[in-house]
Amino acid sequence: MTKLLTRLALICLALLALAGVVLKFMDFSIGPTPPDPTKPVIIEPDTGHDITGAPAEMHLKIGIANYSDEGLGAVFINDAWGGGIQPKASSNGRTCCVTLPRLWHPGLKVSVAYRTSSMFLKDPSSYVEKDVPVPRYAPFFDGFIYFMYFPDNQVRVVATPYSPGYPGFAYDLDFGDGHGDPERIRKFLEATAGEEAK
Repeated sequence: MTKLLTRLALICLALLALAGVVLKFMDFSIGPTPPDPTKPVIIEPDTGHDITGAPAEMHLKIGIANYSDEGLGAVFINDAWGGGIQPKASSNGRTCCVTLPRLWHPGLKVSVAYRTSSMFLKDPSSYVEKDVPVPRYAPFFDGFIYFMYFPDNQVRVVATPYSPGYPGFAYDLDFGDGHGDPERIRKFLEATAGEEAK
């Protein structure tokens, strides 16, 4: 009887050892997979949350900020309709969506098309179409892409988790509500000039 129990114990140990070897070859582990050391860790600056596992692309709501005396009849970013806006007014992410990479890269641009009120009066089918560089942004989880229109047909596009004028917005600029500080606007236009395509 003792020999039988000894044999059974040895067989069980051998089977456990074999199972361990098989699991090792299968790269089996308990718990979450450790992070890939070659993949950069992405921390959202505002919240401090690790968003490394978030999708590589983000889908941003379209906002419009109009700093001019000209109304905008229709605005499109990458063929997504963003609506229109009256002079010296703004909207906060009314429509969805424009897709951008979560990690900004040099040369990132979007195509915009828009029509001002005076353009519509001259030719109802007219639009201005151009490629606009997207200024550098830190990775964020969710937010907006703003079409920003200024006098003299100057256009900027900013990807951001915040609206202009709110704490955390990357530039010292109000929300286009008619009280725009010309000096702040000038600094913003200089900081975001990029190499705008003609």
